[in-house]
This record gives sequence, C-alpha cells and structure tokens, in this order.
Amino acid sequence: MLPALPWAARAQAGAAERALPRFIAAWQRDGQQHIGQLGWSGATTSATPQLLPLQTLEVPTRAHALLQEASGAIVAVARRPGDWLVRWHPGGEPQWCWIEPDRVFNGHVLASADGRHIYTTETDLADSQGLIGVRDAASLEKLAEWRTGGMDPHQLLLDGDGSLIVANGGIPTQAETGRRKLRLDHMDSSIVRLAPQARGERVGLWQLADPRLSLRHLAWGAALRSGATRRWLGVALQAEHDDAQAKRHAPVLAVFDGQSLRAVASPEPLAGYGGDIAFTGSGFAVSCPRVDGIALYGSSALSADIAWQRLQPLAGAYALAAGADASGARFWVGGTQQAQGFDASGHGARLAPAEVGAIQIDNHWLRMQMA
Repeated sequence: MLPALPWAARAQAGAAERALPRFIAAWQRDGQQHIGQLGWSGATTSATPQLLPLQTLEVPTRAHALLQEASGAIVAVARRPGDWLVRWHPGGEPQWCWIEPDRVFNGHVLASADGRHIYTTETDLADSQGLIGVRDAASLEKLAEWRTGGMDPHQLLLDGDGSLIVANGGIPTQAETGRRKLRLDHMDSSIVRLAPQARGERVGLWQLADPRLSLRHLAWGAALRSGATRRWLGVALQAEHDDAQAKRHAPVLAVFDGQSLRAVASPEPLAGYGGDIAFTGSGFAVSCPRVDGIALYGSSALSADIAWQRLQPLAGAYALAAGADASGARFWVGGTQQAQGFDASGHGARLAPAEVGAIQIDNHWLRMQMA
C-alpha cells in the first residue's frame, strides 16, 4: 500500500496544475518564433515552478496579438508591418493567409459580434492610411475594407452596442523603411468609433492634448459608476517625444469614458512606454518593461475616477492577461524571467512565480478558455 501514496500525491498535484490557467501566447526560443499554449510544471510541488510550451507552431516572423475561437482554434497575426495571418487548431494543420502586396498587417485581430467576420488592423502602403480588413471568418478571405480616419491603427475592441473602438497609433511610416518612425512632429493619434452596421462609418473621434502620445493597446474596465451601462476604457500609451526628460516622465495610461479621453499622470517616471494593458478587477494594470514593473491604477473611496496607485516590480514585465482563478490571481504578467499572478490590488497571488526558462514571451498572451 505504501508505494501508492507517492503516486496518489503526484496525481493530485497533476490535477491541481491542470486546474491552473493555461495561456495562449507568442514566444521566441533559440532564435525561432512560435505561437501556442503554455502550461505549468511543478507549480504545486516545487519552490520554482516552470511555465512551459505544451502545443507549439513555428511561425515565419514575430507574432503580436492572438485570438482564441470558440472551437479552440488560435488565430494569430504578425507584428507590424506584417504579411501573415494564421488559424491553427493545436495538433492540426495551420490555415495561412497572406496579405495583399500593397497592404501590411498592424498586429491585431478581432472576431465580429456575430462570429461571421474577423477584423484586422492594416495599413495601405500607397498613402500610409489605416484600414480595418473585414474577412470571412471561415476562409479568412478579405471581403471589405474600412478606413479608420488615421494612420497606424493598432488594437481594436467591440463596444456593447456593436461598434468598433480602434486605437490609431498615429505614427507615420513608409513601406521601404519598415518599422522606422518618420516625421514624429506629424503624429496624429486618436481613438475612433466605427459602425460595422454602416459599413464602417466613423461616428466618433477623440484625441489627447499631447500629440506625441501614441494610443496603442486597449482594455475594457468596470462600469463608470454603480448602475451605469458605459464602462471605462483603458488605453496604454507610448511616448514619442524628442526631449528625453519629457519622454521619461510621460504618462503610460489614458482613460476614455465614452465622451472624453484623458491621460492619467504618474508621480514615478515610467520611461513613457506602456507595453500591454489589462483590467485588474478594480482598475487597470499597464506593463512597463523599460522600468521592470507594472503600473497600477484604480479608483479610491473618495472618487470613482481612475488615478495612479503604485508600481509593482517585475523584471521585464510585458504580456498581461486578465481573469480571476482559484490561485487568487486577477491578472497575470509574463516577464523576461518570471510569470506571476497578482490579485486586484497588485499583490502576488498564492501561487509562487514561475520561471519561463529558455522561452521569451512576446508582447501579448491570453488566458486559455477550456472546453
């Protein structure tokens, strides 16, 4: 009977690990680019658990954003300026889509409210203007294009009324110079609202007072106030100031209440670079890899407005994923050395930080939805 006890303990530990969140992510390993699933090893039995690849697909260049479909398939798109989009059922053959020669992908993808279409942010290389590519959800074939009314569209989200919220990064580029930023004194970043039911007509545009702040990544937050239907929208910012001090002290978060857009000041220098953004359950977290931390924002007992709280240290903090789980975490951060879950206040969850070993997690990841 005694030999059965270690087996039972291992089985129990294995079940506990399988109950922990898994992630859909992009990462680099040994110079190769991958997308796939990450899961835990030793999380319940070791002082130094690891986050390891479970299912992987090698991709041609760096991936950026990812999407999980109801079928379990992963949709990923190349980092800007990108030329590929892929759908992959882990264990199956990938379905590749290559963009037209006069267009590039800008790194983000979104499913339509009815599931019939997939939206991609793109740039028209002829005039550097932004587009939303409207694609058939099954074939990935492009059916239409909608102008975003700006340059460098990056992330997009659906609002509750079915409209699209798009962050135009506003940074001028040219096809022959790739990711090189040009004429930053001509930046024109904005948040726009498009109406899919009206063939992508633009029905709203909002900008910050500082034109050198590029609006890039988006996350929905809580209701503006108790009983309200509108929610806070958090926007991660990247500063493009010529002056080094202005850039160092630039804000990394803006908030949008459906009517106005404003930057949120920070008393700490965050190097003007917000990597990813997530809703924590009580506010917003913005990863700041250039200062090795996560900037935390939320409301206070005296005000429902969103304001600075503190900086939580984590080396190379970048990819963020939101969602409560049994470990006590409300959001998860992938860094260059560790992955860590945090509660709504930004304190470490009960699970010990996981080493990420030989992989380098890229800009974004998602909590995997289990069937």
